[in-house]
Amino acid sequence: MADTSMLPQALVDRVAALLQRADHVLIAAGAGMSVDAGFDYNSERQFVSRYPVLARSGPRCRYHVFGYPFPIRDASGLPPYGPLRGASGALVDLAAQWGHMARHLEELRIAPPPDATPYTALAALTAGKSRFVLTSNADDLFERMGYDAAALWTRQGSYSRLQCLGACHPESVWSALEWIPRAAAAVDLATERLHDPALHPRCARCGGVAMMNVRGGDWFIETPYEPQGRRFATWLGGAQRGRLLVLDVGTGFNTPSVIRWPAEQIVARHPDAHLVRVNLHHPEVPRELGDRALSLRTTGAALWAALGG
Repeated sequence: MADTSMLPQALVDRVAALLQRADHVLIAAGAGMSVDAGFDYNSERQFVSRYPVLARSGPRCRYHVFGYPFPIRDASGLPPYGPLRGASGALVDLAAQWGHMARHLEELRIAPPPDATPYTALAALTAGKSRFVLTSNADDLFERMGYDAAALWTRQGSYSRLQCLGACHPESVWSALEWIPRAAAAVDLATERLHDPALHPRCARCGGVAMMNVRGGDWFIETPYEPQGRRFATWLGGAQRGRLLVLDVGTGFNTPSVIRWPAEQIVARHPDAHLVRVNLHHPEVPRELGDRALSLRTTGAALWAALGG
């Protein structure tokens, strides 16, 4: 249960009033929403418990795996069709890489979250409003928890897709949803390796190395998300003619240009918009927004509970 004891009632009442008056609600969500649901990318405990073998190689939390090279340590990492090189040019232990990726995607994209309440509570609080979700999270939890997929922009990609690492074509992106459970079931848990090379994804167009379709370099293919961006622009155009509330929850300074700063800019450009920033570590709001910005040093889960969601 979320701890609401540190939330001043006056702030809770003000957020409730802003929600009540809003015609449109933009949910601008960062990693804090996933943390509230039980997926903490900085948690060493969670990572070591699920991936003890990889943890002994260096990574100690989920964030550490982003960009981890999975270096070749012995010849068993070489596939029968010869060595492959990753984005850095180094030889990659594909059995270790895809063994981890399959289980990571199974955990974050296929399995239900440990606690869905923060998502369902926020959905209830904003029900009946014109609503759009702008998020940096790739776990698709908003869509999986019943939010309208047509009112959602996942700017950093989605764990539901794989892509060509060489970005050989703008359409070299494909669904991972059938592959994930098959590959995860084939992982040798004693070594955390996926030994079957037939389950190591490759691009059907060029035969090249595959990767998750998430923003991690200039190879990221954004084609699947461009329609989302166009729908958001249309929605925002309409929202700027009414009373807009931007609920910025869990966005920090890892990639502030993706969600946090755009949320501020949207409010700055719309005279009848308000920003409510909910963040346990970085609740600061721009001074220029004056009383149109409200800062709450707490979690989304705690605020939604205090609001009765």
